[in-house]
Amino acid sequence: MAGQGIQLPDYLVILAYFVVVIAVGFASARYIRKSKDYFAAGNVMPWWLAGTSFYKASFSALLFVIYNEIAYKYGIVAIVILWICPLCIVLGGLLTARRWRRSRVMTPLGFMERRYSATVHQVFVWTGLPLRMFDNALKILSTSIIFAVALRGLGLSITAFMAIIGLVMILYSFMGGQMTVMITDFVNVSILAVSVVTLFILTLGKIGNLGAFVRSLPAGFLNPAPEPYGWSYLVFTVFLVTLLSYNASWALVQKYNTLRSEKEISKMIALIAGLMFVMPPIFFLPGIAARVLLPGIANAKEVYALISLKILPIGMMGLVLATVISSTMSTLGSEFNTLSGVLTHDFFKKKIKPGLTERQEIFTGRAFTVLIGTVTVLLAMLFNALQGFNLMDIMFRVFSAFGPATMIPLIFGLLFKKFNARGTLWGLTAGCVSGVVLVVANFYLVQVYAEAMKTNPTLEFWLRSGWNSAATVVSITATILGMVIGTTTRPTPVEERNRVEAFFADLRKPFLFEGTTSESLSPFAVIGFMLAAFGILVAAISVLVLVSYKDRLAFRIDFIVAMVLVALGLLVRMGKKKAPQP
Repeated sequence: MAGQGIQLPDYLVILAYFVVVIAVGFASARYIRKSKDYFAAGNVMPWWLAGTSFYKASFSALLFVIYNEIAYKYGIVAIVILWICPLCIVLGGLLTARRWRRSRVMTPLGFMERRYSATVHQVFVWTGLPLRMFDNALKILSTSIIFAVALRGLGLSITAFMAIIGLVMILYSFMGGQMTVMITDFVNVSILAVSVVTLFILTLGKIGNLGAFVRSLPAGFLNPAPEPYGWSYLVFTVFLVTLLSYNASWALVQKYNTLRSEKEISKMIALIAGLMFVMPPIFFLPGIAARVLLPGIANAKEVYALISLKILPIGMMGLVLATVISSTMSTLGSEFNTLSGVLTHDFFKKKIKPGLTERQEIFTGRAFTVLIGTVTVLLAMLFNALQGFNLMDIMFRVFSAFGPATMIPLIFGLLFKKFNARGTLWGLTAGCVSGVVLVVANFYLVQVYAEAMKTNPTLEFWLRSGWNSAATVVSITATILGMVIGTTTRPTPVEERNRVEAFFADLRKPFLFEGTTSESLSPFAVIGFMLAAFGILVAAISVLVLVSYKDRLAFRIDFIVAMVLVALGLLVRMGKKKAPQP
């Protein structure tokens, strides 16, 4: 049944997924009448849809590559790292979620000119872009790694897969905007759940006696914080990075701006935190099990693809690959849409052509989507050429260079009145300079001591996780000190103080949707159709498995999964009749 590699039914499952998703994107394009429909889903999305979209946008194929690599090498610490996320999202809900909604903006940077100044606004448009672009490039690279391993039979390189996947992401984001991204995210979460739970159950069956399996694991695999992922790393790198991201990552906080009312935020946060707590053990058991079932894997980045190929029946590997690319598709769909919104509203409309019509705004947003997607793919190809670093190394080093400096002023701008525009620019400069200097120094030292690190664990620790933690703390400290010094060394102008007072007065007013709801796609109707259609296609492919491959067990598993997808689709369609109309 398992371990037969990629077969025709797997390719057909992937193709079926692409056909359904892209068809919905093009069908939804006709509902994009106003710029807020394209960039903020019309401000009328229900909490459960915004919550699943936030959850899906918070990770990509990096989750399957990086954390299963960690699970394979170090054990349950991969789960512990992800269990930091629910705490961070709850804190984010308490600190900034309602303030983001009350800022009443279409893009995450929309309040910066009012809160600080026009200069600060533009500076943050252009300094925040590199961090988002670098992060997105890593996501395309990680997705391409899994596809290159699983689809070796096609003879395509990782570079070719990056180009293909990038093109799919651009097409997906181009037509439907934020509304289609969020609707598709819910479908992707449903497919993800079915896929990873199926692999989880089959992995449990493969390992057999759980007690004997645990005893066969390497020493330290049950340690929640082994080096190089000790408690200092978990606190000073993972916790701080995640907390900042969940409060100021453009694509994530944009989800708050899609809600009809801030009253729904608590439900949204509870849903996200629940998913983030339940899913990590299911995600990473295959990576841990692979240490026993597939010992000696040369490149641990490939572990999720290899263990899936070993365990899954014909057809199900295609579902896993659809899940992997859907993870990146959801994240990059949100990212591309948000970044195009920032460039359209916060740069082009303000500085180049203030009189844009609604139709011109949508056209400009789509043009920026293509540009952003193209640059992201080129960056992914550049990162693929770097030697001596794993994906987590690159991810956290890029964040250390730009993250605190570009995110802290956003968060502090919503929380505190005392920081002014001058202090914000000082903080941005101090944080970026310190972060970039430390990251460049680290890249240099890792190249110089690459051979010594292989035999010296202490040096390896300090040039990797130790340096990451220190760089993050230094960059955060430099940013905050810069903001304090810049603010206190010169009085805030009266005009700026008046604007800030008016801004914080608005933050004290609860947000309620005001205006008319234009014709739009029903999320229940579209989600139900997508799940049921995909399930029917998988069911048809399962019949092909039975007829052409004579594999009854694979047929039963594939068919059961297909019926689960169809049933989920029908349940969502039934929910349409019970849902209150806006």
